[in-house]
Amino acid sequence: MDKLLLQFGNVVRSLRKAQGLSQEKLAEKADLHYTYVGAVERGERNLSLSTIKKIARGLQVNISELFIFDTFKKTADESELIKAEIIKLIASLDTKTLQIVSKVIKEILRLSKSR
Repeated sequence: MDKLLLQFGNVVRSLRKAQGLSQEKLAEKADLHYTYVGAVERGERNLSLSTIKKIARGLQVNISELFIFDTFKKTADESELIKAEIIKLIASLDTKTLQIVSKVIKEILRLSKSR
């Protein structure tokens, strides 16, 4: 099996799970069949660029995010999935809102250290 396809599939699976989506729901959003999504996640499909675009659209991520292989391992633990979810949540925020989010996170971290 092609390592590139396995890595790509692991990223798709990790992003899908981080968003709480089933394979069926992702398939619906991407206009694909759910068995195809499963095959992609297992590294069994050699995808076309148009299919990669559909998957990115279904996951609401930039195509480039599907190729960040070092972030997602097959055995990604829960903290990695939560980090991916947080990144997705803040990705489209404007600068002012990001500054607010940053202050909130810093305050939470400060409070957690004082316990």
